[in-house]
Amino acid sequence: MSNSGDSLIISLFAITSTAAIILIGTFTFSRIVLRRYSAVVHRLYNLSFKGVDTERKRIASELHDQLGAHWVRMSHNFERLKTELNAEQLIALNQLEVDYQLFKDKTHQIVEFMYPKGLATPNWKTSFKSMALQMSMGNVRVFFESHAVRYPSEKFLHHAYWAVQEILTNAIKHAHVSRIQISTVDEEDVLNIMVVYRATPEAVKWITGKRNAKSGFGTLIIGDRLRIIGAKQKITVQDQVVTHTISVPYENSDS
Repeated sequence: MSNSGDSLIISLFAITSTAAIILIGTFTFSRIVLRRYSAVVHRLYNLSFKGVDTERKRIASELHDQLGAHWVRMSHNFERLKTELNAEQLIALNQLEVDYQLFKDKTHQIVEFMYPKGLATPNWKTSFKSMALQMSMGNVRVFFESHAVRYPSEKFLHHAYWAVQEILTNAIKHAHVSRIQISTVDEEDVLNIMVVYRATPEAVKWITGKRNAKSGFGTLIIGDRLRIIGAKQKITVQDQVVTHTISVPYENSDS
């Protein structure tokens, strides 16, 4: 009877051990598959952004060239017509020229936003200085200052640039601010890029709504760009000031 009970226990132990081994093996295999799948997805995701950015650069370059050639041709036609028209017609032509100049400037602005000049030279300081100048339009002024002596790898610049530009666009559009400060400060492991502006009622309302929703297109763009380079972001509102901080790691960095 005892031998029969022992045999039963041994059999159950053998079955349980086999099941445990299979379960552990399955779990380990699943972890390996998921890790490889995640790496592939991350690589493809990164490549998709690279493809989009390359296409944006191509389209912006073609539009810039076409716009320039068209402007030269139209300017020549305007000057030629001015010598052939009477006073009343000349007034109408001058207004048409002003309207066309406005159209050209707005179109040029769109082209610049599509692929900014700041990305032409892969340099952190130069790029963000260029961004500040580009985003300073009308009564809006964007300022840049650097307190960093070391910057992350240049391959991180592209995504950080687009993320910061989206933050600036959101601040101007939703927070209704006209003065924005971009500052860079280096720490031991990360470069902190801080976008600082006044905490207007519109800014607080928008930030609160964004934290609750987290599904806005601009928010997704920022999150996706930062995720690719392993960067983190944090928004604080203190003393009537909003500080949006992006922390970019120094992994594989250039001194």
